[in-house]
Amino acid sequence: MSRKWIIPECLQSKVTDEDVFRDWLTRKARSIRRRDNKRDLKVLSQSGTKQAIIDAIEQSAGRDYFTGEALDWASISRWNNEDAKRGGAKYRKAFWHLPTVDHDHDKAGKPVFRLCSWRMNDSKNDQSIAEFLQLAARVQKHRGGRHS
Repeated sequence: MSRKWIIPECLQSKVTDEDVFRDWLTRKARSIRRRDNKRDLKVLSQSGTKQAIIDAIEQSAGRDYFTGEALDWASISRWNNEDAKRGGAKYRKAFWHLPTVDHDHDKAGKPVFRLCSWRMNDSKNDQSIAEFLQLAARVQKHRGGRHS
């Protein structure tokens, strides 16, 4: 039996359980669609959103679009809310390289999807890439290489 949503070739060695991958893909698509709906933005179909996520994975070869870093595909579908409550920041940091999807809209209102780490997505949040880079440059300028 052929299934529509299969693990992209670039992830074949990193994700071995197709059901876990499909569950992750479905949750990501549902979350993106729900968010866009709440913001009165153009909402792709569930199938269209899943395909856009697959395309983003393939375009980045399964790596973080912004940093090029490897993502921890073994951690998909492993987040546990109770463990997170008990573990706090230490638990969250263990998931910094969890694959997720950054998505925004171009000037024409067309959805744009990019694969990235949870850490990157959380840092960038609702900023455009240009806004995020401006902020990073201001931090770098202000800190002047100081790390504390």
